[in-house]
Amino acid sequence: MEKVLTFHAMHGIIILERDKEETQMKKYNRSKIMKRAWELVKKAGLTISSALKKAWKEAKRMIEKIEFAGNAKIAKMHNGETNPYIGTEYDSESNYLYFDRWEKYGKKRIYVNDYKGRAVAYIDCNNDNEIVTDFGSRSEEVETINHFIGAYVF
Repeated sequence: MEKVLTFHAMHGIIILERDKEETQMKKYNRSKIMKRAWELVKKAGLTISSALKKAWKEAKRMIEKIEFAGNAKIAKMHNGETNPYIGTEYDSESNYLYFDRWEKYGKKRIYVNDYKGRAVAYIDCNNDNEIVTDFGSRSEEVETINHFIGAYVF
């Protein structure tokens, strides 16, 4: 299968390797949508019509997100902007954070490293995508991690 490098303008600059067939396939799982609709009917008390509309909206939103393939390189964000030198001859590896999936012992985490391979933080996927870091909650690393969580499905 052919690997491609993708740039997704909606989610900022994201560099990711994935199979070309994966990027072109946008098929909805109608069974999951129907199950989600019935769950909304039973738990939220919605009518089947409104539950189906909501389930379809959720499914379409999920298609807009990028499937996390195990590792990604994402430009650091600061106040919603990336470094203006990204993609130019003055670009540097220090402008990026690297995300890697780790699964063992029943735990699922995504480790975040800087350009030297030092651990910056990790995302605890078993605990509602909690970010565990020594940096403050307002650092550019945490802003970039929150951007990653919003842009990817994992």
